Amino acid sequence: ELPDNLKALFRPVAMMIPDYRLIAEIMLFSEGFAEARPLSQKMTQLYKLSSEQLSKQDHYDWGLRAMKGILRIAGGLKRSEPKKTEYQILMRALRDTNLPKFVLADFGIFLGLINDLFPRIDSPAKTDPELVKCIKEVIAKPDSGLQPEEVFVTKIANLAEMLGVRHCCFVLGAAGAGKTKLWETLAATWTHMHMGGGATLYQALNPKAITVDDLYGYMHPVTKEPYDGIISKMMRDYSRMENDQPKWIILDGDIDAEWIESMNTVMDDNKVL
Repeated sequence: ELPDNLKALFRPVAMMIPDYRLIAEIMLFSEGFAEARPLSQKMTQLYKLSSEQLSKQDHYDWGLRAMKGILRIAGGLKRSEPKKTEYQILMRALRDTNLPKFVLADFGIFLGLINDLFPRIDSPAKTDPELVKCIKEVIAKPDSGLQPEEVFVTKIANLAEMLGVRHCCFVLGAAGAGKTKLWETLAATWTHMHMGGGATLYQALNPKAITVDDLYGYMHPVTKEPYDGIISKMMRDYSRMENDQPKWIILDGDIDAEWIESMNTVMDDNKVL
């Protein structure tokens, strides 16, 4: 509690929790869903129950940003499969987008919640058969040193789906879990498929190996002259390329607040460094 003389210097600001159901309903209508109201209720209820019942993990996100991404995916599914019911489409978008990020202990709980909210609705998972075929062809090459395990192939397909709707995503896991091979195999697959008309371009660096100023750039305190950081230069170089090839910047290292904080505006809808 602040003393009265200090409190008089502050201006009170009223804040409220946004109405997730109303926001989801409007977005569903904008994506072409006719039954937006009952679907938005089911979606917000699922998010509420998931945040309460699933384990607390740093990478779990039950906020508006995650909801918006799933609604965008659901809109794409509706346009690509108009014969499916809207309940099947939303259920599949919620299930297939969220499952890849869960730890094993939360799988059963989440699937139980989905089945309770969407009873007797069957919508089998669907992956791009052409992508899966090319992934297996790339893995089968003698120099890959990999085996086409079903879990590994599925994870690569999941990453490709995520990159289709988000311009930034995280690959998390313990050391030796295969994170680097995951994105390297996807890059090789997209190159094999001639995605964008050529090879998939990527540059990888460890953000913990250099200072934040070297990473993002800085302004000289005396001359006020701006200096580009490594990420700034990579982005500028990529932006000057006029081809449609996929272009990745891989930040391969531990995540901590010191360097990831400045990436917030890049990762959200602002897309500005």
